[in-house]
Amino acid sequence: MLIEFSVSNFRSIKEEQFLTMVADSGKSKLKNTFTPRNNPKLRLLKSAVIYGANASGKTNVIRAFRALHFFILNSSKLDTGEDIPCYEPFAFDASYVNAPSEFKIIFLGTDNIKYDYQVKFDRKQILFEQLDFYPKGRKANLFVRTANHEVRKGRFFKDKREAPGRVLENCLYLSAVGHSPHKQINEIYRYFKDRVEIWNQAHKQRDALIKHTSEILFEKDRAGLKRKLGKLVKVADTMIENISIDEKSEEDFHFPDDLPRELKHEIIRQNRYKIYAVHEIYEDGERTGTKDFDMKEESEGTNALYALGGLILEKFESGGVIFFGELENSLHPKLCRFLINLFHHPRSNPENAQLVFASHETTLLDRDLFRKDQIWFTEKNKCAATELFSVSDFDDVPDNVPFDQWYMRGKFGGQPNIREIEFIFDNE
Repeated sequence: MLIEFSVSNFRSIKEEQFLTMVADSGKSKLKNTFTPRNNPKLRLLKSAVIYGANASGKTNVIRAFRALHFFILNSSKLDTGEDIPCYEPFAFDASYVNAPSEFKIIFLGTDNIKYDYQVKFDRKQILFEQLDFYPKGRKANLFVRTANHEVRKGRFFKDKREAPGRVLENCLYLSAVGHSPHKQINEIYRYFKDRVEIWNQAHKQRDALIKHTSEILFEKDRAGLKRKLGKLVKVADTMIENISIDEKSEEDFHFPDDLPRELKHEIIRQNRYKIYAVHEIYEDGERTGTKDFDMKEESEGTNALYALGGLILEKFESGGVIFFGELENSLHPKLCRFLINLFHHPRSNPENAQLVFASHETTLLDRDLFRKDQIWFTEKNKCAATELFSVSDFDDVPDNVPFDQWYMRGKFGGQPNIREIEFIFDNE
């Protein structure tokens, strides 16, 4: 469960920007909040939405999550001396171009214990890394990494001899030990691997998300999840009765004899599943049965619902957090609203999975859907740096204001400053 995230010197983000999922003291829409087990003093939000003009940086907030997530899962695979791929410093200030980027995340792990992880790095090396936790509600250090890449293990670090005392300069200690059999750190690492999903609806990621959903549904004992997804697609008025998935065998593929085996395996991996939409068939207005149609023949919206719906339903069973850009892409606003409400409802979301997404769809900016502390905005200051803030940061904003109208009137900021038509054509 996400508690707080902050980032500095990353893409359009210059100074440190915070996004918190800690609910404020407001009493409205309490179903949008939850109190984690064993943390009675903590109240968290089930969702948060980020609005802003084009190029204001709202997508970069999601990208910052993705960068940290990618770095944790993959830094142990980097070669010695290789550049750190997620180092993308703020480019509009000469003093920041080579300065370190810094990420901090506070979360509840799979053991429901609070963790505080922070890392600072430049293009070539990790300058600082620290992991603290709160095993009995009081802060304790698990490890801290210094500039010479030595690691000091804290008093609560278990099985110290099983973990190295230093790592390569471009490799995170959490990543290196997380890949090892070290049970304590591996469990923390698996929070990021198993409980955090970061996607968007862009076409280049849509196919990967469809494949990911199909893999989830083909796992053991996932018949219940498959039924739920079929119902979700049906209730969305797609005229689809159900979803059917077949797994292809290697014999279903026909390759030239001289095609390299590695390439064959990759083609099979990318095209392993055949997805069908089950439609009712009629004759003279009477239902005669059903027929399977290739999902590729369905609309982009139906494919988006299949891909995103499976991901959401899986997180409702396991818990975790989904970061999503362009949630409304190919989906009707009413359907987006329905999916968000699934996160807020305790019956559909018993494990309190969280959703953080960016959007332009102002019909979702509704006081009946969100609390003040769930609505965030991005805008750029005079130095072209992104600033992130929420409605709760404004004084004396009542809970019952029409958020969409106030936003469109510019009361919250986060809107484009578009010049008049004459500015473009005045020399013609």
